[in-house]
Amino acid sequence: MTKATLNLPTLLALSASLREARTAENLGLRALAYKLGVPAQNLSLWETGKRVPAAEDVARILGFLRVSPAEYHRVMRLRRQLDAPVSVETLDAASASRRRVLEELAVRTFEWAPHVVPEPLQTPEYIRAIAQDHAARPDDLDQAVFEHQVRQLDQHRTGHSTVLLGAAALNPAADPQLHALRAVASLPRLVIKIVPPGVTRTIDPFTIYEGQGSAFTVALRHHDNVIFISESDAVQRYRSTFRALERESVTCADFRFP
Repeated sequence: MTKATLNLPTLLALSASLREARTAENLGLRALAYKLGVPAQNLSLWETGKRVPAAEDVARILGFLRVSPAEYHRVMRLRRQLDAPVSVETLDAASASRRRVLEELAVRTFEWAPHVVPEPLQTPEYIRAIAQDHAARPDDLDQAVFEHQVRQLDQHRTGHSTVLLGAAALNPAADPQLHALRAVASLPRLVIKIVPPGVTRTIDPFTIYEGQGSAFTVALRHHDNVIFISESDAVQRYRSTFRALERESVTCADFRFP
């Protein structure tokens, strides 16, 4: 199986986990390779996701580094999932996010957001409007805005992003949000367009990540987990859907509320 057809999010999560386990013990890469009796180049390729380690090698590394039983089972589960065309990540603040790794390494990102403006593009007014819909207290509103600003400062995307918004996504604070989108739409490596109401059927949100070597992964966000799809036929269907939505979209400058 080639890297282009591997479950890329799982491969990246596995490599990051091996690297973090080593650095947690303050061991250099060459030092660990020497102790394990493996070439340092092999270990480097495993830790960077450029080569797939055998399950036996993963178990040996984790055992030598004496990771906790919970961490051992988590990482070994990643290795077992590696060849699966679909994987699921539970959203857990205590674990590294495969989606975040994809965002950092993606050459291009294509996002369809029919209901909610993606977090990095949300204005403070938009965040407050959403929180008020959920009867949040004033202190909670301020905290939500602060956390959003922190996340904006922690954006690591370096590739090109195309974001398609459903018109309904603007509703919580339509005018200030649209004004802000028009202001950032001219930024390099960022395209934002709006799909007018009534154009589409019900299409759930999704994000397509294009990595090096045309390795595509689709991410489907649910309440408490993210489903990653790397199977080529399924990925192609999502790419076709995105292109169809893009043909019907208009620029932020041209969009008018009905």
